[in-house]
Amino acid sequence: MNFQRYLSAKRTVDDRALNRRVEDRLADELRERDRLRVLEVGAGVGTTVTRLLARPWLPDRVTYTALDIEERNVASARIRLPVRTAALGYAVRRAGDRFVCSRGQRRVEVAFRTADAFEFLAATDEAVDLLVAHAFVDLVDPADALAAFRDTLAPDGLAYCPITFDSETIFEPVADAEFEERLLDSFHSHLDRSGDSRAGRHLLSLARDGGGDDGVGGDDGILAAGGSDWLVRSRDGGYPADEAYFLHCITEMVEGAVRSESAIDDGRISEWASRRHDQIDVGELVYVAHQLDLLIR
Repeated sequence: MNFQRYLSAKRTVDDRALNRRVEDRLADELRERDRLRVLEVGAGVGTTVTRLLARPWLPDRVTYTALDIEERNVASARIRLPVRTAALGYAVRRAGDRFVCSRGQRRVEVAFRTADAFEFLAATDEAVDLLVAHAFVDLVDPADALAAFRDTLAPDGLAYCPITFDSETIFEPVADAEFEERLLDSFHSHLDRSGDSRAGRHLLSLARDGGGDDGVGGDDGILAAGGSDWLVRSRDGGYPADEAYFLHCITEMVEGAVRSESAIDDGRISEWASRRHDQIDVGELVYVAHQLDLLIR
């Protein structure tokens, strides 16, 4: 599996999944700002950067630092950004280790960094206005993530956490419902070893219990929350964009995770994976993952 291609392939899946109501609230919060300091953790190949650059509500002056722990992801992001931003009508130039993207009155400076998110957050003394954690919080402990975010944000800062996994994985059609349940339970158990398969609901609860007292968005720190489920199915006999590759990658990830748990016979896991790959090849597989988008003050 080429992980950078996987990250690129899931762009269209994310585009469909992102909760528009949560993003609209983010837009409302940022619309009156002239300047914005953004930090993104787990930035991958830079898809979220270009997605935000396409939004009309982004302020005219933005500094954007994008972190990822994998150097290959960062290298890919640096290659992709000029091409994707140029397609959005930006003039792009290099200024030292930053990209300067200009379009009309808007000027966005983007820097990509290879760094562990928690180490970077602990070391920085520079507050940010917006912290973006796309598909990140389920990979770590949500309580640790929220605490680190709060330490980094300015007093009126926002944490935007879209595509946060929340413990539901569905592959259809199902040949053996009992085995499928065992396999997916094992997959979720594997996720819990390094992260949290129920991160969406846990982050929601943590933000509510430890929210601010400004009265915005109710009696907690949650300004907006909503579902952002991945749903991938074939259309007219095939999957859109590069989503067949995305599905093959997801199948490989589940297979590898379950195999590492050693709770299910390897032969049966291989049979399951082979069947799923065949279903993808003929456009039969339907895949769903339940996730939440959250905007937190």
